[in-house]
Amino acid sequence: MTELADRVFRIWVCTISHHILILRSPMKFPDQDDFDENHTCNIDIEFDSVTYLDIPWTMSNIEIRQLIEAIPEKFAHYKGYEKVFEFKCNEGIYYIVANSYKIGTNTWINENRVFNMRLEYDSIIKTSDH
Repeated sequence: MTELADRVFRIWVCTISHHILILRSPMKFPDQDDFDENHTCNIDIEFDSVTYLDIPWTMSNIEIRQLIEAIPEKFAHYKGYEKVFEFKCNEGIYYIVANSYKIGTNTWINENRVFNMRLEYDSIIKTSDH
């Protein structure tokens, strides 16, 4: 997915009580030395109903896919209940087990949807359902 290429994501918010995980690649501002036109908005990857998490703090050049076949044995007990998502990135291959995810753009400075669920993304790039 070209929107995720050349972006660095990090764990932005993870809540145990709500089982939500947000990974964010933050926007850059024109007065920053490393500003470029490809970073004029945040890109959030928001997971819902997270039950397993195995990712590093930061990741670059992410590719996400839902595993339908060849699911690692350690996730066999989740089959039929939750979805197993594989993350390939420059740092390695990692996994998240969750119900769904969506990737959205926004220009929020210190806000996120965990603390304000009424926020709407400017655009939805992708959902796990499509």
